[in-house]
Amino acid sequence: MKSQSYLAMSLTLMIFGEILTIYSEVYASKLPGHPFETPLMFLKPITLICIAGISLVLAYWLGYQGTGNIWVVTVASLTLLLILEPIVIYAMLKELPGRGAIIGFSLGAAGLIATVAL
Repeated sequence: MKSQSYLAMSLTLMIFGEILTIYSEVYASKLPGHPFETPLMFLKPITLICIAGISLVLAYWLGYQGTGNIWVVTVASLTLLLILEPIVIYAMLKELPGRGAIIGFSLGAAGLIATVAL
């Protein structure tokens, strides 16, 4: 019972942390101006990425406590990233990937599937 609650909490924190990380990165990439002139414009993405980092560290700890295998936790994190990154980017920017990005995404997904299946 303890490991199931650890896993559920780990996945919840991992989803939250991954979404917040992606959001922070995309938000910061679209900031206008010059960072040395207005460094405070990075305050929001830096704060969000710190919260995301805490969530991900706790997610990994809980996931490892629940499974006893760091590779299961790592593959779960990579899979969530592979699924969530395009969704968050499209939701924020309404931008679709180009041909090269789609091929790279597909190869990454194939590699992740191979890691899990083999």
